[in-house]
Amino acid sequence: MTFHPQEWVDSAGEAHEWGRKQLIPTEGRDPVTFTVPRDEATDSSGKVFEDESYEANLLQAHPDAPDWVNDWDGPYFVTVESP
Repeated sequence: MTFHPQEWVDSAGEAHEWGRKQLIPTEGRDPVTFTVPRDEATDSSGKVFEDESYEANLLQAHPDAPDWVNDWDGPYFVTVESP
């Protein structure tokens, strides 16, 4: 699985009207890949969690994740690679 740290950025312009915020990759922190047991990254039928899903994003708190990932308090998303 890969943890993708992000940060909020205020962006003016047509594409981001009404003062909305958007997410961008975090400067100084590259995405990090780490391994979790397959049964902890799949649903009850054995299907791998979909990228950026609620279930995949919960893996941010997995004990096998690097400490900085567990401590990340900004926005992020998780992608899950199938072996």
